[in-house]
Amino acid sequence: MKSTESSQAQAETALTESRRRLFEARDLALGGLFGALALVLPIAFHALGPGAGTLFLPMYYPILALGLLASWEVALLVGMLIPILSSILTGMPPPPTAVMMVLELGAIGAVASLVRSWAGGIWPAAIAALVAARIIGIAAILTILPMIGIHRGVYEYAAAGFVASLPGEVILLTVVPATVYAIERTSMIGPRHTKSA
Repeated sequence: MKSTESSQAQAETALTESRRRLFEARDLALGGLFGALALVLPIAFHALGPGAGTLFLPMYYPILALGLLASWEVALLVGMLIPILSSILTGMPPPPTAVMMVLELGAIGAVASLVRSWAGGIWPAAIAALVAARIIGIAAILTILPMIGIHRGVYEYAAAGFVASLPGEVILLTVVPATVYAIERTSMIGPRHTKSA
């Protein structure tokens, strides 16, 4: 009896470990895929004309999706690296904006993943991630940015972040979560997080 229970426990442990490794590999693959999308999408949107990036927030879509699908570590790392890489490779965003986006995208990716792991739902996690990004942005304006010689007003940031970017925020809270939900429904290994809606 004890040997049977021990064998079952070992089998369950092996299965859990195998599943963990599978998700780790998937997270890294998703990090590469969504990181590449976060580099390419802004270029396509900027072709629409000046201000399209601020209006639609194209770099935010893949990072939010990554946060909703993957581990917080991968989402945080990719979210913080992409604005730096994009700024170096394409000149967009320019350095002052890139600093803000490093903080905001890191927050969006990490918070989306953490809230999903704690509370589960895709839409609550997306809302929490967007709110966290804006709070981090305001905190950065008041603390970090002045220390490195970048001065930006809170009201200017609020106007750009909450009003000018409204179309992008609507997409972040509707299209991105719906896409993530569809991806998880068709995934062969299922969602990383136990709840998917």
